[in-house]
Amino acid sequence: MTPITSIRALIRLLAVLIAVAVLGGCAAEAPKIQKKFYFPPLPERPRIEWLRAYSSQNDFPKSGFSSFLAALLGEEPPLDFDKPLDIKSTGDGIVYVTDPAVAKVFIYDLKNGRVSFLQAPDNFDRPIGLALDAQENVYVSDGGHKNIMVFDRSGTHLRTLGDKKDYEAPGAITIDQQKKRLYLVDTKGHKVVVYDLAGTLLFSFGERGDADGQLNFPGPVAVNRKGEVIVGDTMNSRIQIYDSDGKFVRKFGRRGDGPADFQIIKGVAVDSDQNIYVTDGKGHKFSIYSPTGDYLLTVGALYSVLNTGREAAGGFVIPQGIDIDRNDTIYVVDQMNRRFQIFQYISDRYLSEHPITGYEEKPQPLK
Repeated sequence: MTPITSIRALIRLLAVLIAVAVLGGCAAEAPKIQKKFYFPPLPERPRIEWLRAYSSQNDFPKSGFSSFLAALLGEEPPLDFDKPLDIKSTGDGIVYVTDPAVAKVFIYDLKNGRVSFLQAPDNFDRPIGLALDAQENVYVSDGGHKNIMVFDRSGTHLRTLGDKKDYEAPGAITIDQQKKRLYLVDTKGHKVVVYDLAGTLLFSFGERGDADGQLNFPGPVAVNRKGEVIVGDTMNSRIQIYDSDGKFVRKFGRRGDGPADFQIIKGVAVDSDQNIYVTDGKGHKFSIYSPTGDYLLTVGALYSVLNTGREAAGGFVIPQGIDIDRNDTIYVVDQMNRRFQIFQYISDRYLSEHPITGYEEKPQPLK
């Protein structure tokens, strides 16, 4: 323990004693009322609600004693991001974020207000993609080591998958829970490599080109409820959808700067209604499409928060990975703002269970 750390620990101990004496009989501070942000805004039918953003452990809400300590001692040195890339939520408060720039995988415990790191046997080199299986084991693709490391929920390393002969540059990954398959995007190989969860190579699909089924530097990947594989065909500026065995099914999207168009596809995810979400790094947004590719909504715009200190709900600078957990909570990496933002998909079921003040569905007129 360094002298500075020792002094800080001593001050913290004194602060505890003072707090017990001073705050013992004080009433708890009233919670702040947070303004709500909806997309589209009320009185239209809201589809997405912005919840909050995190850039370090110091963004966790503080109250009572923790608030007193922060006021007395100042904030702890932040465990902050450099260039976060991908994100994955367990759905019960644990969120993983890769950051290849610092060779770390962050673990955010949203319930207990803690940040820690996943520990790899030989350290991570360039962690890129994340996936979770049915047991909530976390899979991390590493572009430096050119493998996929698997850890249980406690952070214990279980096994390492992948063979450098199978791919050139391992990137995004996803898991089909039903078929127990892992899909790995080989960005430079312009293909998707498929393994079982023990690491046995099953097959691969894709080749470089712009015809149906061909890929040009593919980026993100996701699987929908039907087992279809959704691939962000980044340099072709489109989404391609394959069946579980890699056969081309359909596509949508084009290059452009319109609300429904793509510039640089970075992430893809699917909600409970099977709508497809796509983050666009150059467009600084994520857009939502129906399962068949019809454009529905865009959320976000270019806004840098680093110099303003504002939360800027939906403001992005190069959004990257996106994940939607079993609660329809949406997590988006806001890379150059060095944070991730959290949203809620407001499905019909969610709206019926969580009525929104200021919106009342009106009956449709008879035709």
